[in-house]
Amino acid sequence: MPDITTEMELRELITRSATDLPPQQRAIADYLLENVQTVPFLSIPELARRTGASEATIVRFAQRIGYSGFGELKMELVELLQNRLGSADSNEDSEVLHEDVLDSVAALEIRNIDKTVEATDRETFHRVAEALFSSQFTYTFGMGVSAHLAELAAYTLTQIGLRATCLSPRFTSPREQLVAVKPGDVVVVFSFPPYSRQSLHLISDADDKGALTVAICDRLTAPAAGLARWAFAVKSDNVMFTNAVAAVTVLFNALAAEIANRHRDHALEAFAHINRVLGEATDVMPSDR
Repeated sequence: MPDITTEMELRELITRSATDLPPQQRAIADYLLENVQTVPFLSIPELARRTGASEATIVRFAQRIGYSGFGELKMELVELLQNRLGSADSNEDSEVLHEDVLDSVAALEIRNIDKTVEATDRETFHRVAEALFSSQFTYTFGMGVSAHLAELAAYTLTQIGLRATCLSPRFTSPREQLVAVKPGDVVVVFSFPPYSRQSLHLISDADDKGALTVAICDRLTAPAAGLARWAFAVKSDNVMFTNAVAAVTVLFNALAAEIANRHRDHALEAFAHINRVLGEATDVMPSDR
């Protein structure tokens, strides 16, 4: 039985194991990560119904991550839930929900950022930053709220002098736009629930063309994360039913800052050019009077 003392440690254990799991076991992992507080009250048949996996697969999943069976995993979940309900963190969360809406949203976003920063692998972070700088071109893509994040990412890279563009989701298929992708280019896909099959096809096609792929998702067991060369898990918990985006923007802003810090001359040249363009654009035109 794994030495687990916190819910975060259990989540990390499942996330580390998920990339090597068969599809049905990965579906169980996804469901457990999303419903840690519910699973302790489910029987094996009910969990099988909700995940679409067989009862035997659920037992094999528990064994795969280090438990003797689902019963032992369930006991662990019950104990973690009891600890959480009795912890100071639980009391803190309860207080936050009773504050005014602005404070509640801000507190949740701060926790999203803190958890994302803590969970981000620094070696992956540095490798992605260098790949973005070294590539001839970077393409970004997302659907729904992820489309806006993709546009912001392309804009941010342009500001530090990199060639970047956002692929439009308004095409019949965004995959059409990959015709210009060359080996060594970078394709960054933002993928948050509800997941889009177009994003998955885009990553696969980009990989086939020799491009380097990056997935920015809500968890490392997300479908896009399993397909991409590099993946970041970004917390997007929200008080509403949409994905919060503060942690996503912090991550990508940090990638741009890392590139600018490593390659200062390149970034400063881009800043100078942009300032000249903006200065010319804001010149006061003479009056016709």
